[in-house]
Amino acid sequence: MRLKWKLGLLAGAAVVLVGGGSVVSSMQDANWMRVRLAAAVEQRTGRHLNIDRLHVWILPFPWIEARGVRLSGVEEGGPDMLTAGEVRARLALLPLFQHRIVLNDVSIIQPHVSVRRLADGRADWQFTPQPDVPSDAPAGRVSSGTMHWNLGMTGIQVSKADVQWQDLLRHRSGWVPLDLVEIKNLDSSKPEFEVKATKGNGAFVLTGQTGQIFPTMAETLPVQARLSFTVDGKPAGLAHLDGSVADPEGKRSYALNFGGSLGQLQALESFFPHAALPDGQNISVDAIIGGQGEQPVVQGLHVRTAQIDASRIIPAASISRLTLDATRPEDRLSVVLDGKLGAQALGLRGTVGTLAQVTALALAPEQTDMPADLMIMDGASSLRVAGTLGGGHSALDVHGVLEHLALGDNRPTIDDLKIDGHVETPDTKALVHEHDAPHVIRGVTGAVDAQSPHVTWRGLTWTQVSSHIVVQNSKLVADPITAQGSGVQQSGRFAYDASGAAPQMDVAAHPVILPVEFVQEWAGVPSLMQGALTLVGAVSMQGDDEATRRKSLNGHIGASVVDGALGGPALRAMVGQNIPVKGRMPVRCFGTHMQLSDGRATIDLLGLESDFLSLHGHGTVGLENQALDLHLSPRVALGGASAGSDVRVTGTFAAPVPQMEPTYGGRYGINIGGNDGGDDNCPALLSSAREGGTGPAASPPKAGKEGKVMNVLRGLGLFK
Repeated sequence: MRLKWKLGLLAGAAVVLVGGGSVVSSMQDANWMRVRLAAAVEQRTGRHLNIDRLHVWILPFPWIEARGVRLSGVEEGGPDMLTAGEVRARLALLPLFQHRIVLNDVSIIQPHVSVRRLADGRADWQFTPQPDVPSDAPAGRVSSGTMHWNLGMTGIQVSKADVQWQDLLRHRSGWVPLDLVEIKNLDSSKPEFEVKATKGNGAFVLTGQTGQIFPTMAETLPVQARLSFTVDGKPAGLAHLDGSVADPEGKRSYALNFGGSLGQLQALESFFPHAALPDGQNISVDAIIGGQGEQPVVQGLHVRTAQIDASRIIPAASISRLTLDATRPEDRLSVVLDGKLGAQALGLRGTVGTLAQVTALALAPEQTDMPADLMIMDGASSLRVAGTLGGGHSALDVHGVLEHLALGDNRPTIDDLKIDGHVETPDTKALVHEHDAPHVIRGVTGAVDAQSPHVTWRGLTWTQVSSHIVVQNSKLVADPITAQGSGVQQSGRFAYDASGAAPQMDVAAHPVILPVEFVQEWAGVPSLMQGALTLVGAVSMQGDDEATRRKSLNGHIGASVVDGALGGPALRAMVGQNIPVKGRMPVRCFGTHMQLSDGRATIDLLGLESDFLSLHGHGTVGLENQALDLHLSPRVALGGASAGSDVRVTGTFAAPVPQMEPTYGGRYGINIGGNDGGDDNCPALLSSAREGGTGPAASPPKAGKEGKVMNVLRGLGLFK
């Protein structure tokens, strides 16, 4: 009897195929199919499928067309996971009589896929199938409209897909266009898949094979996948994934091997243009992946890289070689790094957490930390950094000596740098993303003692250099900073307060000796002098850049130079264009003292003494526009007398304008005669510039410069 019933159904289907265009036509909206298809999808996924229109054709072969297709996402009322303007598929007729919808060669045209993970961990790729309706359920409880229908597919082809993802848990997002996604033999024990994507000048092809996933997933799912990556049509990288996933719909036990290599790390920016990846070369990764549950665990890892530009993390840092190794899950990850910090070659050796800890840190950095024990190597010497590292809280102790630290680029060279201290931060991840000075000082707490017996910088030498540095409550204070140099005991204080909207700095010197070239560069003025600059005083400034800080200066400064040199162009620009000084003029002493406020430096003392030229004056300098208003009195020694004239300098440092200044009677002229300054003016000048403090003494004056003096007088316009 059952056989006759099936033969009758087959006969009915044959009648439809031969002439049954009137039963289901291309113009008829097949609501009966739409309802059952939506129910079958919801049964399999727990998601809602909406179809605006669905048509079924019988001739020339059975197939369906769906328009306005939408599959809901994991968030109730949130954006759809899938939207497609059109979906086509061949329809198998005979399974319909068994309450099965079997679609062959499903074609999805230009879909939009939005994959999200919510802040609570729910994700669009997590499906919750509904329990099956028992086959022996009472007939009264299963109506024709609610009868369970199974869904089957043999193959899927997706063309021109637009895929977006957003991870609200880790605050990551991205977008990639897929040219083609093709899955064959979906209902067999060995489905095959191929994915092709192109974005910008990059492209990848992913091919592979797995086990039975539809209509019922196998208990053990083999995985075999190969990916090839190209840029501008040339090979750029390869990757593979092999192994199996046991109980894929339950606890998920992983046994996978991953391997990959990439010629240029920045090549990935063709697909991830906002990743801001460093310039890295020849990167290879081999990993064993195991564990159970939602998140697999790395159980073996080997990473190799060649050169990497690390300056985005640490300024002027580069890596020439990096290796990461752990053979077993319980092994700590071994770190070997060779590179440079500026011109200084440094190495890093040590271990961090186990692979389980590293994996947990990568998946949930804010909630995870791991032990770290690393040595920064400089030849035979080393600096040990040990403690805990996490995406959230990190705490590290620093102890040791670096034998020689030469960072290059006119930076100091430090010998036998000894550091002892402790630093910690509540948010390491934030510091990795934003590590300029204000962010670091706001995000770090600690205390460090630093010492060096010998420091050199731009021709100057300091000995017994030491400082105690404290970072707390968004403020860094280095107090005291002490050193011995140029025969003077030096000390200073530096404070950087980042608690406000704009960082504020306070500097005090009692005294501090620095290269005058560095101070001129920082002040943004031309290179006027050479030598060692002795600074005293206390100033404060605020702002996010050098220009803003310079014009916000407030305080008092005394500056002096002994046995230095003044450039001939600078002297001519300030005093007179006809001064016949070639190269640089030796200067026995130079001193100035000024008050800083309201965007202006008010100079109450300005003096210079050379073997034949003496200059004194006062005036103002604009801190923002460097506008000059200087009143100078240059005098030239002439035998037992002297000659001089008053000069006013306006304009700017870049373009000074000197001109003779009238006397109190309104006349222009020169003064000849009187004492030639045989009494040395340097001690008094230096004492005033140093606010009564000590400092290097000037060399005694020399005699016998009369021939050169006459040339200077003519350059000043005093004689024809």
